[in-house]
Amino acid sequence: MRIFCFLSFAFCLLPSILSFSQTNQNLTLFRERNLMLEKYLNGKDYNTHTSLRPFINSSELQVISDSIQMSMKRRSDTLLRSSNLMQNGSRNRISVTGLFDACIGYEQSTKSDTKLQPAGGLMFELNLKEKITFSSTFISGNSAFPAHINTFINYTDVVPGIGSAYLSKNGFSYQYYAGYLSYSPNKTFNFQAGKDKNFFGDGYRSLFLSDVSNSYPFLKVSTTVWKLKYVSLFTWMKDVTNPSHLKKDFLNKYGTFHYISWNVSKRFNVALFESIIWQGTDSNRVRNYEVNYLNPVIFFRPVEYSLGSSDNACLGASFKIKVGERYRQQFYGQIILDEFLLKEVLAIFKKLAHPTDPSIKYGWWANKQGLQFGFKSFDLFTMKNLIFQTEINAVRPYTYTHGSVQQNYAHYNQPLAHPLGANFAESVSFLNYQHKKWLFETEFLYAMYGKDENGKNYGQNIFESYSTHPNEYGNKFFQGLKTNLLYTKLKIGYYFIPTANLIAEAGVAVRQEKNSVSSVGSNFIFIGIKTGIMNRYSDF
Repeated sequence: MRIFCFLSFAFCLLPSILSFSQTNQNLTLFRERNLMLEKYLNGKDYNTHTSLRPFINSSELQVISDSIQMSMKRRSDTLLRSSNLMQNGSRNRISVTGLFDACIGYEQSTKSDTKLQPAGGLMFELNLKEKITFSSTFISGNSAFPAHINTFINYTDVVPGIGSAYLSKNGFSYQYYAGYLSYSPNKTFNFQAGKDKNFFGDGYRSLFLSDVSNSYPFLKVSTTVWKLKYVSLFTWMKDVTNPSHLKKDFLNKYGTFHYISWNVSKRFNVALFESIIWQGTDSNRVRNYEVNYLNPVIFFRPVEYSLGSSDNACLGASFKIKVGERYRQQFYGQIILDEFLLKEVLAIFKKLAHPTDPSIKYGWWANKQGLQFGFKSFDLFTMKNLIFQTEINAVRPYTYTHGSVQQNYAHYNQPLAHPLGANFAESVSFLNYQHKKWLFETEFLYAMYGKDENGKNYGQNIFESYSTHPNEYGNKFFQGLKTNLLYTKLKIGYYFIPTANLIAEAGVAVRQEKNSVSSVGSNFIFIGIKTGIMNRYSDF
């Protein structure tokens, strides 16, 4: 009853301005809205670095946003403007926003059941002279989730993308907080500090840094010069794998991420990425934030060696090529290197050339790399707002892992990159269409991965130490319990208030996970209303 009272209160505070309002603030990571924005940002008239998200609002983004909103606007929307508590021209603003995420669904599986998922919250925003923005978001919910999400929560004690889960009569209760302070002294620099999520990449997934896990405290410096954009991100994360699941037993871990994006031309972009994760205090030693990793323009490996440490470092590169007369189609991709030894990589090709030679060792366990390749088309078949996206992701066994689980590439019991961890290959495709306030989306996902079996670590679970790998050589994709995952979703939505991202939606999701030991399937039919401020992933 209390959650419904809260939702009613939040509705009274529902604004007409949320996702696109003032310059200098972060725009939402919500995929459905960003797709429309990307359509224009990838045009030949813009030099935006679309692989760095959330986007920071600017005067040029504001023009695009206003155009998108006007295409969906109706006269009655003006009656719903109620959240601006202070506004001085266009330079100062305070707002309070009611947030919704209420859904009811029916799951048909081994145990059919009705799922009620009410959640609500508030967002507070302060914008001063288009240079300083403060934003704070709080969400509270009490939900019954589909079976595979329940299984995940029971195993990790974490609601995906949200944080700690607590048992309740309805299922699990949870709370989520995010916020940041943003300062842009000029068009070159932006400084941010807060607790939130980040995403590096042009794809649906990211092999570098995604928004799959919970929010985390961070400090971020963004520098834009000429055709370059450089981001230094410093984070404070948590290892919550202790069996007690008590907050006092959570361990600190830290991360530094560098990303430099270069728009070589209006059609071609390349980027370089590096990251390092290191643990704080544990039962064996005391270690806090490593100040040597605060240098924003270093390569981590030399510093790591100079410190005599074995921290978890990754390197990566990405590209995007825009084709077509109006730049409406694009190819993109990423490569991530957790470990790379050329001799061991070439051994695979040597074995293919001499398959009967028993002296050739290949499939070294520490060959830890991942690849992404994707295609995105806006206005497919010249049909306005018909968007198609397809991508393939593949990550070798043991990628993102570390000898110390505390130093794995994860935060709050979820991967920082891909939700499937490692030792997988995935194909995921979307077809989206928007007509005025109506939204249509279909998703098709097929993945193969190798689960651990017989108590052996085969490299899919990044929360296992890589020191427990059973084989030095002969490691390959899908080793272990080979599992197939099929996920399909069909959804229709309607923007009640486009400027507030308030969407009513209904749809069906079909999931089937199958291997030689078990086969688990479910059909989930749902209807609900939500404020689109972040992505909630269930396709894993």
